[in-house]
Amino acid sequence: MKILILPGLDGTGKLLSNIVELLAPYHEVIVVPYAPDLYSYQDLKTKAQAALPADDYIIVAESFSGPLAVMLASENPTGLQGVVFVATFAKTPIKVPRFLTYLVDIAPLRSRLLSRLAQPFLMGKWATPEFTTIFNQVMHTVPASTLARRLREVLTVDVVEQLIAIDTPTIYLSARNDRLVPSRMASDFDSFPLNVFEIEGPHFLLQANATEASKQILNFAARFG
Repeated sequence: MKILILPGLDGTGKLLSNIVELLAPYHEVIVVPYAPDLYSYQDLKTKAQAALPADDYIIVAESFSGPLAVMLASENPTGLQGVVFVATFAKTPIKVPRFLTYLVDIAPLRSRLLSRLAQPFLMGKWATPEFTTIFNQVMHTVPASTLARRLREVLTVDVVEQLIAIDTPTIYLSARNDRLVPSRMASDFDSFPLNVFEIEGPHFLLQANATEASKQILNFAARFG
């Protein structure tokens, strides 16, 4: 069984080393990085489809990549056994008029500023100097224009109908202290009893509490042998 991880907004996968280290002794782990010039969910879907394994696997979708995983799973690709959604959403967690979403593209933000603004919401009290250094380095490798356009994708996305159509088993890992994605977002994924697992930690759950998150992912993978 392989585990395919779709990363968060940065798209680099470089913030996932802890969770990969905990999963790798049991399964082959594949992190799918996104090219720094890709931002639309449709283009990212094409990229992710090319990385899908030929044999059995599960998808772990972090935050920004939740809708992307829904799009992939709704097409029932060969080999897909299940999906783990982590602190994510099927429709935008923030309601704004559509015309205002284009302001994100022209906002005078830079990756350095974005990283400073995002830290309290992403890690909160779980932030460490080591993580902050890595996070800043990663954010500086992704163009601010790409980050802004990915944010606009978040502000307009709605894949609830595709989510409902998924036949593949799914679970949702909810961050108890998430200051970015409201807990109500989990309700769209709660199609079966005990489908949502709440874990202590901030929005960056795979980074701040990789131990508990990995346990749930491994338990889920074990369902499929």
